[in-house]
Amino acid sequence: MKRLKLHHWILIAMLLGAGIGLPLSWLGARGDVDPDTVATVAHVGKKLGDLFLRLLQMLVVPLIFTSLVSGVTGMGDLRKLGRLGWRTLTIYMVTSFLAIVTGIVLVNLIAPGAGADLALLQAGSEGHELPSVVGQERGVGEVLWAQLEGMIPKNPLQAAANGDILPLIFFALVLGVFLSLVEHGAAPKHEASYREGAPSKEAEEQRTLRENVALVRRFFEGFFAVMMRLTLAVVALAPIGVFGFMLSAAAGHGLAAFEALGLYALTVFAGLLLHAGVTLPTIVWAFAKRSPLQHAKAMTPALLTAFSTASSNGTLPLTMKCVEESGVPNEVSSFVLPLGATINMDGTALYEAVAVLFIAQVYGMDLSLGQQAVVALTALLASVGAAGIPHAGTVMMVVVLSAVGLPTTAVGLILAVDRVLDMCRTTVNVWSDSVAAVVVAKMAGLSADAPKSST
Repeated sequence: MKRLKLHHWILIAMLLGAGIGLPLSWLGARGDVDPDTVATVAHVGKKLGDLFLRLLQMLVVPLIFTSLVSGVTGMGDLRKLGRLGWRTLTIYMVTSFLAIVTGIVLVNLIAPGAGADLALLQAGSEGHELPSVVGQERGVGEVLWAQLEGMIPKNPLQAAANGDILPLIFFALVLGVFLSLVEHGAAPKHEASYREGAPSKEAEEQRTLRENVALVRRFFEGFFAVMMRLTLAVVALAPIGVFGFMLSAAAGHGLAAFEALGLYALTVFAGLLLHAGVTLPTIVWAFAKRSPLQHAKAMTPALLTAFSTASSNGTLPLTMKCVEESGVPNEVSSFVLPLGATINMDGTALYEAVAVLFIAQVYGMDLSLGQQAVVALTALLASVGAAGIPHAGTVMMVVVLSAVGLPTTAVGLILAVDRVLDMCRTTVNVWSDSVAAVVVAKMAGLSADAPKSST
């Protein structure tokens, strides 16, 4: 009998969680099952899922740090890092812009908010607590500046302890660059004395320094190898965590949330599906010269985990594992993926653009083409600027709402379906990160010809 692969077990766990949770939610709504029992089941499922997510989050900081430092030092020529950075940021901006355009076109064609009952939506938003950032009308410039300022850590250890990924990435890159500069820097003039058999004091000190730096580099390489082995062990538990999250989502939310917001949710889902199923695969085929189906198959465990956990950062260890199995070398994945999990949010950017235009339609505002262009541009910039900020999606929506004069408290109208859509857009975010990785690897001439088999 053929052994089931990891993504098969994850899919089975998702179906099992939904198969138990949805009927329980339906029976609880009918009164055939005690609602407290349904709530308890959902709570137990969430606790089980949270336990797995904590294990993944435990890996994120040491995995990102050791991966980036060893990846940068392994490049040798630091000019490669600059080229890698520009290629990565370019592909991120292009894919995010295409996602936003897809969402805006669909929301104009479908018009899910036209004729919607505002009073009904406001009633449906009761009980959904608004995050504390709502009402803080910050311009996109303020958000971007705050992000730039926050990128430089006052204390790298504190950034690591708080799980602040972008400052951690910045420090790891700087450390890796200077490790390379010291280890591979220009040979001092005193080294000529080695060939004459009489090493000078300065040359001896330089030689000792390089040996010590090489030892530090090997330490990070070894640490990274251990972290990858630990990641494989934690990832093997993914089906258990995925089952818990799906049970919690299905039993706790059910399908009732879609009663008043069904057309809006379908619009977001259609946009995400088009971007993930057409735009991104086309980019893989055209620029990476790879089969999108092969790459999707290699990424299946990460995509299913992203869907169930709704956490790009939490899924990052598994994303790195799957991308490298798809043929992307560590020196690319260690840079592109941590950065992408922090600032590349195609699914979120699309979601925010659709949500803002939906809210405008509900309030009877007919946004002009110019105003919609403002929505697109602001969503694109805010998708980068809001990274690393608590409630990043909500912050971004507040920025975009403010840009076109809509009330920021209108965020509450769509919170009822936010959890389900969050799962979908996180999956697209992770898929987009993986696409960027294979494209950048191909452009750098570093991608493998064919993906390795996934286990």
